[in-house]
This record gives sequence, C-alpha cells and structure tokens, in this order.
Amino acid sequence: MNSKMRGRSMEFTFRHEQDKIMRLLAIHLPVMDLTASVIWYTEYLELSLLKQTNSSAELAVLENGITVHPTLVLTRTESSHRLNYEKDGRLRSMVMMHASNLEGIRDKMIHAGVNVTLSHADQEDDGCGRFFEATDPSGNIIQIQANDGESPADHERVEAIFNLEIPVSDVHKSARFYTDVLGFQLIREPDDQLAIVKTGPFYKIRFGYLDVQEFGFFLFRHERSTALHFKNNAGQIRECLVLQANDTAALHEHLTSKGHIIMETEGKTDSGQMSFQIIDPDGNRIKIVPWEESPFKTNIIKQSVQC
Repeated sequence: MNSKMRGRSMEFTFRHEQDKIMRLLAIHLPVMDLTASVIWYTEYLELSLLKQTNSSAELAVLENGITVHPTLVLTRTESSHRLNYEKDGRLRSMVMMHASNLEGIRDKMIHAGVNVTLSHADQEDDGCGRFFEATDPSGNIIQIQANDGESPADHERVEAIFNLEIPVSDVHKSARFYTDVLGFQLIREPDDQLAIVKTGPFYKIRFGYLDVQEFGFFLFRHERSTALHFKNNAGQIRECLVLQANDTAALHEHLTSKGHIIMETEGKTDSGQMSFQIIDPDGNRIKIVPWEESPFKTNIIKQSVQC
C-alpha cells in the first residue's frame, strides 16, 4: 500500500526476535460508566469504536480504516482503580496520546466543558514537546502531546496512543525485565530515576522522527506503584497491558526456563497457540497473546499505513 497523507507515506517493519514480544496490542482501561466513557473518547478524542459489549468497549485510532495499535479497551468495573499516579500532591496521567494539532483539540475540549490543564512542557527546550492533561468521566487522566516544531494537522483528533508512564520501585530491574526478558528496545539507559524502552514495529517516519518504534514505556522511580491490573465486575483479574508474540509457545518455554513467574490462562487458539500471563518485578500481571489474535496477522514483515 503506497498511500499518502499530508504528503508522506508511513511504512513500518517488525524486527523482533522470534521468541520475544512483537508489540503492545491493547491497553485495558478501568471505567465506571462505560456509556459515558465511550462517548467521551469518541467525541472529544475521535477514537473509533471497534466493538462494544455490556462490559467493555474497544476503541482505536483508524487511518483509512486501518487500526493503529495499541487499541484502548474500556472495561466496566466498580473498582476505584484508575491508570493514574500521584506526584507532588496531585494525580498525573499514565496513558499518553499524540495529537499534532494540540491547541485545536484542547480548544475543542474546553468549549465542550471538559476538564483540561494548560498546555505546557515539563522543561522548556527539552525536546519532548508540549502536552496537556484531560480527565475522562471515570477519573482516568490522559496526557495529549505534540512534538516540538511539529506542524499542526488540519483535524482535531488524537493520532496515536503511543506512550505509557509506569511507576516502578527499581528502574534498573524493570529495564532489564522489559529488555532482556521481553525483548523491548532500550532507548534511554537506566539511571536511578528513569529508563525508556520501546516495542512494536519500526516506522520509517512518524510524527517528525525517523525509524521510530510504535510504543514507548517510560519506567520511572516512584515510591508507590500503580497496579497494571484490576478486577472487572465479574471478579476476574483484567490485565491493563496485552502484549503480542508471534510464537507464544517458544516465548513461554524461554521464560519458564529462565525462572520467570508465569500464570497460565485457559484455552488455546485454533492453531494451538497459547495465551498466558507474566509477572513483572513490581507484581503486575501482563497478558501475552499470539499474533493470530491481531487483524494484522497476514503480511507481518512490512506494511504501509497512512498517517
């Protein structure tokens, strides 16, 4: 596919090891009011609704009908757990989304009465761009960001769910887990406060950057971690992160041989592929599923999407 949007073609290529993670497939987000949350994400961020049941709804950014991963799965729960963390006495966002027309989408949300912060940078001229935070109907805080020098798009919508901030107790240990165990790429060497790792295919061009991976995890030192799992209304543990591997059996064998904590899940796919959970250094349950659960299960070597 050689289509273009705003004068550019975006290709991505997978370069993962056979028995490691390919990408972050989905983020499960706990919500109290499913209907109100679906309306909020589709109207204000213009995510597309892929499917909905009484207990959950899957949304995603679509580019010419193609799903941009990860998807966002809103899951109904009476639990008060949200994907936020506390810093300097106030709640901060963990989920980060990209919108090149930052001020346009912020103005739209303000006019609709949405609770948003001022757009700002953590540190001026740090190269990380500007962002604002918005609170959904259930209390999840979402960070919406644009890169420095990026030309605003001619629309007012989110273009990708692309980063996650994860508070961890030991940055070095968490960085080793995601890189050595799961096969993420190390982008920023860990110090006592922060490491950055990435997963997913490499995009030829994305948001002004060359040869950049699809999704980043910012692992930062924090006294209190935020669990990456919660209970749904059926009392089942729902993992916030769903990772994808093209050979889950090989990955399972690799992980168990290294002594990592694995929790089996029931059932296998038609091809016999398994899904399972792995426990990270902070006790978070992370789900790993096979490639065939993805709509992109054909032509996985190289794809071109409009962006």
